[in-house]
Amino acid sequence: MRRILLIIGLILTGVLFSFGITLAQTGVTVLTLADLRLRTGPGTQFDVIATIPVNTTLAASARTAAGDWVRVDFKGQVGWVYAAQLRIKGNFFSLPVGNAQSTAVPGAPEVTPTPTPPPNGSVESLTPYASTDRVVYYRLVYWSDGLRVTGYFAEPKGFDKHPAVIYNRGGNRNVGALDGTELAPFAEVGFVAVATQYRGVLGGEGQEEFGGADVHDVLNLLPFLKSRSSVDPERIAIFGSSRGGMMTYLALKAQAQNGSHDLKVAVTVSGVADLFMWDSEHPELTRPLFSALIGSTPRTNAGPFIQRSATYWPGLIRVPLLIQHGEADSIVSIKESRKLYAALRSVGANVKLITYPGDQHGLPDHAGGIPEGLKWFQKYIGRPGENFDFYEHQDAIYHAFVVLRGH
Repeated sequence: MRRILLIIGLILTGVLFSFGITLAQTGVTVLTLADLRLRTGPGTQFDVIATIPVNTTLAASARTAAGDWVRVDFKGQVGWVYAAQLRIKGNFFSLPVGNAQSTAVPGAPEVTPTPTPPPNGSVESLTPYASTDRVVYYRLVYWSDGLRVTGYFAEPKGFDKHPAVIYNRGGNRNVGALDGTELAPFAEVGFVAVATQYRGVLGGEGQEEFGGADVHDVLNLLPFLKSRSSVDPERIAIFGSSRGGMMTYLALKAQAQNGSHDLKVAVTVSGVADLFMWDSEHPELTRPLFSALIGSTPRTNAGPFIQRSATYWPGLIRVPLLIQHGEADSIVSIKESRKLYAALRSVGANVKLITYPGDQHGLPDHAGGIPEGLKWFQKYIGRPGENFDFYEHQDAIYHAFVVLRGH
């Protein structure tokens, strides 16, 4: 048990490791999201060869330089389809750049297609880099709001459908960045697990906003998860620690506002729930952070901070929520979680608060809050025969840490 707590503690300090295990990429396939016209060339000025039904999987052989058209083979007919209506699996930009296979329709005006990025959640690359007896671990690059964003993915072996969890990291920029081991406690007990570094971090495009548009990087993992045959789309959970707790609350808020129900249950650890409280307690920490990533402070512009503070909109958190916090937390006060818990109770939310006397930020003495988090997930999305108990799987989890860290 002590070795598990030690490993979890190292994760929470953000120690980074590099791995040298790489496997070859597989071919690129596409799934049609609507009935699509197969054309002789990459543009609407080319002849239509056939209509491809929705939900058809095809092998891709080339792309345009702009990435807006893809060449595919449909029942022996080779032609081009519009990329915006496809779900792409594999390293899209490894495809060779191809040209039209025939001339334009006589008399038709020449059309220059507008470059269109792949749909949100589409995979640019999914690279296996390590494997245990139960799970394959991947490095992930996916599309979010037209940006390539990096992260990690872990998928149990076999052909069964599994519950899934989105893990939201803490920190900002490279501080607290993922190293891939964060997913092991979830994957080794039977979850498909995925995590984002957020935009602008470690090779990701764009600019991190600490709870602004970068929340889309969390939400855009949902279509990615639902594209995986290993995922039960009715059992997707979300877990966040520290800043990741704030990102979890914001994802639940967005879900309530758009009327979706993809996220079924949530857990937070040491979560930032009220940025005004956090700013008043640690201005030396928050002022430079807020100025750099949000562009203002609570004193100069309250709006962005209300938008990011779950204590101001408890009615928008509508899934079973477990809040965990250490009573000796010197980074994010337990008062924030207690305030949010009281606000949620006042609106009749399904919420539980667990506090830990003497434990610090991130709950290093309690395996990062993961054991109780898994119990919460078991209660709400577990199925007969499944066992998410952390301690019963601790040998497999420890072995996964060793494998991922290259011994």
